[in-house]
Amino acid sequence: MHSNLRFWSVFALLLLCAFASAQQKALIPEKLERPTAVDDKGVTQWAEHKAEQCPACVGKGKVKCTTCERYPDEVTQCLDCKRADPREATCRMCAGEGTLPDPLEKTTCPGCSGASFLICNVCAGAGGMHIGGAKQRSKCPACGGDGGWKCGACDGKRLVEGAALKPSLKEAKDKDLQKALAATDAVIEQLSKFEPKGGPKARKDMKALVKLLESVQSTYPPIKRSVKPLDDFMSKMYAGSQFQGSEENEAATMKNMAERVTYYLKLQKRMIELAHKRNEANAQAAAGCAADGKAGKDDKGK
Repeated sequence: MHSNLRFWSVFALLLLCAFASAQQKALIPEKLERPTAVDDKGVTQWAEHKAEQCPACVGKGKVKCTTCERYPDEVTQCLDCKRADPREATCRMCAGEGTLPDPLEKTTCPGCSGASFLICNVCAGAGGMHIGGAKQRSKCPACGGDGGWKCGACDGKRLVEGAALKPSLKEAKDKDLQKALAATDAVIEQLSKFEPKGGPKARKDMKALVKLLESVQSTYPPIKRSVKPLDDFMSKMYAGSQFQGSEENEAATMKNMAERVTYYLKLQKRMIELAHKRNEANAQAAAGCAADGKAGKDDKGK
């Protein structure tokens, strides 16, 4: 039998708090750019990365904690700001650096989207709850009162590397870029159609999600590192199956996982597109030089 009554109203509030904690500004993948420069030989090179001020935190590395800002009294435990004054959380866009990283080198983690942790969706990070009509607060059966876990994909560092192409994403051959782009597009499309169900079908849907992640893990090491932590995380969420609303919560947890991975893949897709654009410019320049050279030889032969 599902536990309900008072717990459900508290659960609903805390679930909203969990979503609030994720509401930090994020980069729009499709608008991401990486400057290039043409050298004296006419070759398009990647320009030296110049650290730009993070637009989310305006260079401070900290932002207002959205959870504590919206629920200043209801929430007593917060993984983002630890409830320490002035209630500020580390900026997820820049990982607290105040400047944006070089997108060719570092990007947002697919496991946690820069949070550094995975919040427990049974207690929504609160660490506990009042079950039924009990006055005493019980520890969460999933996280044991911790409220969440350090992200295993980035080891709590918030940023990770991108596509593992040879010799690097910067210098990858166009055929390798195209292959990676096709695989990335395919998984993004499949993730967009991923509509998990909780309850009896939860484990089957999680297996399907893991299979999707594994299909691109050879290209994206951070996704490979995400598979086990996310699978383990979901296993812990089943501890909340005794509570009313658990099926919806399990489904939302898996959907959120898919959305974080999708965001990472979209960022990588954009960088692959920009790398292809650079290769294309160099191919056109080389073709132009070859044509000019041939024309010069023809003129000398006349």
